[in-house]
Amino acid sequence: MAPRNKFNSPFVASAFLMATSAIGPGFLTQTALFTHQLMASFGFVILISILLDLGAQINIWRIVAVSKKRAQEIANYVFPGAGHLLTAFIVLGGLAFNIGNLAGTGLGL
Repeated sequence: MAPRNKFNSPFVASAFLMATSAIGPGFLTQTALFTHQLMASFGFVILISILLDLGAQINIWRIVAVSKKRAQEIANYVFPGAGHLLTAFIVLGGLAFNIGNLAGTGLGL
């Protein structure tokens, strides 16, 4: 078996995808708008969503790291066909999120 290139691993691809879609101008614009309108009550909602997100991501990454498989492979093992559905959701979610980023960039400019 040929040695795996360290830049060709699923972990690097996943980390890059998460880093590029985590925060963008659309997110920042909406957060600023809602924080201005809702004041401190929105800050609590942001804190809770960060804590829930952190818990979910740690759990998912632990499962992926221990199994040494891609998330799609794990989903297909648990429920056949779920990996393809997971992939479609990730692609559509990334597309929608980045459309928001482009809109936020346009508003910022």
